[in-house]
Amino acid sequence: MTATFSRRAILPASAMLLGGLVEARAAPAPAENTPPPRILPAGIHRIAADQTIEGDLQLQPGAVLDIAAGATLRVLGEFAAPVARVFTGAGRVDLNQGRTPHAHPEWWGAAPGNGGVDSLPALTACLAAHPVLHLLPADYFLSDTWVIERPFVRVVGAGFRGTAAGAGTRLVVTNGTADVLRVGPAKRPRSVNDYPQNIVVTGIALCRAAPVGGDPARAPAGLRAEFLLFARFEEISAAEHGIGFVARGLVRSQMINCVAFRAIPGTQRGAPWRGFFLDGTQAIGLAGGNASLFLTDCNATIGGDPALGDNVGLLLEGAFADSFITNFETAGPATGIRVDGKTAEIGGRARDGHVNLHLHMPVLDQCGAVGIDIRDTSPQALIDITDPYIAAAPSAKAAIQCVAQRGAISIQGGQMVGGTNSRAGGGAVGLLARDSAGVQVNGLKILEHVAPLQLDRCRGFAVQAWVGASRDMRGPAASLRQCSRGSVALLLGCETAAYSAGVQLDSESRRLRIDTTGIDDAALGGGADSRVRIGNRSAAQARVADIVIEGA
Repeated sequence: MTATFSRRAILPASAMLLGGLVEARAAPAPAENTPPPRILPAGIHRIAADQTIEGDLQLQPGAVLDIAAGATLRVLGEFAAPVARVFTGAGRVDLNQGRTPHAHPEWWGAAPGNGGVDSLPALTACLAAHPVLHLLPADYFLSDTWVIERPFVRVVGAGFRGTAAGAGTRLVVTNGTADVLRVGPAKRPRSVNDYPQNIVVTGIALCRAAPVGGDPARAPAGLRAEFLLFARFEEISAAEHGIGFVARGLVRSQMINCVAFRAIPGTQRGAPWRGFFLDGTQAIGLAGGNASLFLTDCNATIGGDPALGDNVGLLLEGAFADSFITNFETAGPATGIRVDGKTAEIGGRARDGHVNLHLHMPVLDQCGAVGIDIRDTSPQALIDITDPYIAAAPSAKAAIQCVAQRGAISIQGGQMVGGTNSRAGGGAVGLLARDSAGVQVNGLKILEHVAPLQLDRCRGFAVQAWVGASRDMRGPAASLRQCSRGSVALLLGCETAAYSAGVQLDSESRRLRIDTTGIDDAALGGGADSRVRIGNRSAAQARVADIVIEGA
């Protein structure tokens, strides 16, 4: 059946489309002043000009609305149709002002599970027609990046982390160089209040059907979120991309229970990888490159042998102010979390852009290089790390490393486990600080590290930590070289004489306070005389006036 759906045809008086059996199946009589529902049978119904339907519109199986170019169908009631293609033609559909609870891209021709059909046009048309888009537990194949810039929209999938058809919702880009999903404009709007607001995406896996490639300097991402206000991304996974998630210019926004994964080599072996990239290198008119960005219960994992170069679970680069990272977890990346202030590159923005960073309860397992790596921060930097858990892989260099950290950083509590590294013959340092200031440590527990504490050319620091080991680690528990204006208090208790000395100082260190009260002499190869050593001699033999040793 083919009918012309003209302006006259949608009037209640029309008998051609609304009479007979179709009229008999209509809903009960509507309330006063409410137009009766329109029910269209199977067939093609053509819309040649703009049409507005005040009441409900229901399509029976097989009914198709063919909308001419330049025409718009607007439904102010509820639109109901099978989850199949019901819209054809070059015209528009507008369900935005009606009572339709959500829309399906299948209405515009999306073909879940069919790799031969590009579902991108249907997704775009669907989100233009209605602010709430629902996806089936299936694969949607895309020829290019799906771009969402419309504010106040919600995209809802049926589950994430799926690896097979029907296991949740997957968006699959069919090439190796495009982002899968970009939310927000590519260029920064004039002001924060012009950013798209209240965009929510949940329950989706972002995948690709080809090995990742392209320019490593702008690696393709699973999700690229840019210049957004009050955005939320929850239960999103991003597998086999150059970068799992990019956040740039996100203001009062959240990423919750999002997962980045990599196991397959790309076209360029040795290319870098980032699970999450919080880009603060660009000015957005606020202190950080993001502002009040909350990353909660997120994970970055490497499996298999993806042949990566520098790989980082979470990278914060440039101005990182107002970032709140809670329960971030990694398994396998060489570096769990890296904070690179790039002070010279961002210039004056570093003054306010390096404050208010919080890393709370990160779980960083089997780090191949460094668990938490802090680099090049300004004298105004303020960083809080609370209750980290870091396990060093055999190749690890350090659990926590601070290089050119200026300002102030505090590490409260936390556990650093080095048994996998030390048993494999590694020499990982628990806490390594170099050319840094303002390092404050309280209640940190360091287990089975060959070198628990190492501070080189540091000043203005205070370290209180517990150190334990069950076998001979040979070197000192703490080593300080060319350090000044600092204090160290160790609780050192081992099952054997594990360390050669409690605290080892070089002759150039000055204005230090060393508390040896908590050092068990049985944990030292040299006994009581090796609680503190200065150069090659015990502190008693090489006492320096401005080095105060307590508990001797």
